[in-house]
Amino acid sequence: MGDTGGPAHAYVVKAEELPALYYLDDAHPRPDSLEWINRGTDQKLRRTTVEMLLRTLFAKVQTPSVQKLHDSAGLRASFKSERERERFSKAFLRARDEMARDRQHLVTAIFDQPEAATRAVTLLTVEGVSEDSISMLWRASEYLEEKYQRQKGYSPGSVAGAITGAGVAGAVLGVGVLMIPGLGPVAVAGALASSSIAPVAAVSSVIGATGGAIAKMLTDHDVDGVSATLYEREIKRGRIFLSVNTEVEELDSAEIRRLLVSQGGYMPGE
Repeated sequence: MGDTGGPAHAYVVKAEELPALYYLDDAHPRPDSLEWINRGTDQKLRRTTVEMLLRTLFAKVQTPSVQKLHDSAGLRASFKSERERERFSKAFLRARDEMARDRQHLVTAIFDQPEAATRAVTLLTVEGVSEDSISMLWRASEYLEEKYQRQKGYSPGSVAGAITGAGVAGAVLGVGVLMIPGLGPVAVAGALASSSIAPVAAVSSVIGATGGAIAKMLTDHDVDGVSATLYEREIKRGRIFLSVNTEVEELDSAEIRRLLVSQGGYMPGE
């Protein structure tokens, strides 16, 4: 991370610190250009190499060659002036510190099947957990009714009906749909539904280059940066994200985690 022998006024983010980009404030300077490089040789990475990097970055490393790629890759951001580069550097260091904050109050899980997520939400409500503590996120196109079409002036209720008809929990949660470029409709439910639109609309040019709109949404929701990247990958594959904020009602995090796991919830990589 830092200066390179490449273009003037450039700043390089190590691949392993990529999730810190999701924590940048909206006022940071925007780069003129972005490119993935080998930090040791200063050479631009091929497209196929970048695709492998992003596909494997936070997964369990299987080969020495992939580990070497992770260790040497960096995202180089070039700015118009040294002043802008310095401003970005300070903003990024603050973002990196923010990423490292302890976020133990949020219990999160992925579900492979909508029925399992529905059972988990039902059990949470039976245990007295309010909808203000529960959030869900999933790729809506996977579960919308076959002939569903977004209507002009649609309401969250009408969207919820179309989605819950396919078996995704939403009957007790407010549901909305966001259109994510390159991904399509993404459904958000519960506490996350009321707070997700602005962060997605404000995704910076740096984050846009990494395709991290969902991860940005999750980090604003207090999911840590690395986990958010893993969850984004799973959501794109059609799986369902569910979280419980234990701070709202002083819930027992261990008990909530056991409940989610008992219904098939898991953390990617575990």
